[in-house]
Amino acid sequence: MSASRCTWLALAFAAVAGAMLVSGNVRAETGFDVPHPHAPHGTHDGGGHDGGYALSVGPAVATVDRPDITSGCHARPDALGTSRVVEIDATGGLEFGEQYLKDEPKFLEPGEVVLTFDDGPSRRYTVPILNALDADCVKATFFSVGRMAISDPATLREVVRRGHTVGTHTWSHKNLASLGDAAMKREFELGLSAVAAAVGGPVAPFFRFPYLGHSKATRDYIKSRGFGIFGIHVDSKDFRTKSPGIVLRNVLAQLDRTKKGILLFHDIQPSTAGALASLLAELKARGYRVVHIESAHPAITLPEYDAIAEKALASKSAAAAKAPLADRAATWPISGPDEHGSAPHPAPSARASKPAAPASHPAKPHDWANPGNDPWQLRSFGWD
Repeated sequence: MSASRCTWLALAFAAVAGAMLVSGNVRAETGFDVPHPHAPHGTHDGGGHDGGYALSVGPAVATVDRPDITSGCHARPDALGTSRVVEIDATGGLEFGEQYLKDEPKFLEPGEVVLTFDDGPSRRYTVPILNALDADCVKATFFSVGRMAISDPATLREVVRRGHTVGTHTWSHKNLASLGDAAMKREFELGLSAVAAAVGGPVAPFFRFPYLGHSKATRDYIKSRGFGIFGIHVDSKDFRTKSPGIVLRNVLAQLDRTKKGILLFHDIQPSTAGALASLLAELKARGYRVVHIESAHPAITLPEYDAIAEKALASKSAAAAKAPLADRAATWPISGPDEHGSAPHPAPSARASKPAAPASHPAKPHDWANPGNDPWQLRSFGWD
């Protein structure tokens, strides 16, 4: 073989090798077709891609191997199950949902849904929802309100015990976009510390705005805290009806259009508690698959708000030990100074509670942190 021919072959080989290297680097940078660094080789997406890895949008969002979750219902072909688990590193402040289409990482494939529940816990409805999820081996994400978590930490711990993800939804469900900087920070941070205190451990740095109301300032602050912000693609509108059938139709009609997405429910609503089992069965019948989201890192709380949350939890626990469950308020006021340095709000006395109303008409709470500026709880529980 001539020297010139050998030189040509060597150059051609180098070019091919270089192209392969560049291709590999592109896949690594984009996250497509590359396993998550913590996932064993052979992790599949559960979406019918034989031998392939899950759709990923970069190192921050990737499928991980969690057979304890995805294999739980293999012996039950009638159950919907959880098809795959996606781990999200929200350190960079990711945003998901149709509200953030410009920047949203597209990690769901057609036919995939993420189930999310806001505003709880509310034992009356959260527990039946947990039971329905268990019956179909489905995992979900719960965005808990801090004051609700302080009111019933046992139910929130049950959410965690059953393998679901817990994120946060502010302290008292205020619209953060309507607050000043100090009040907005306090509402977000105290909500986070309260949920973590109620759980008794770290929670996911996943957040959803009440009313989906946000501003650039609120988004920037929450992303700066290393949180992922979760909007929605499908709204069950369960707060507008007590009919499980209407909730079912709302969700399925929207899915007929979107074909996939993050679904919004509220685990304080009887319509969702009544609809969920039927909805899961219908999702199974229509070929939908559930994706569960988890966090790569825990949320970091701030010590000054941890102290307030711990005092609130201790006060609630002390009052609960003295009063029957029927006499307890469904939410709990702040214990600790507010952003203006005002005196702490006193815990309500168990002896001052009004007599319990019949079960069908829950007693109206007698003590709110902000009774003139907190209509959400009143509407949610039928007290308005």
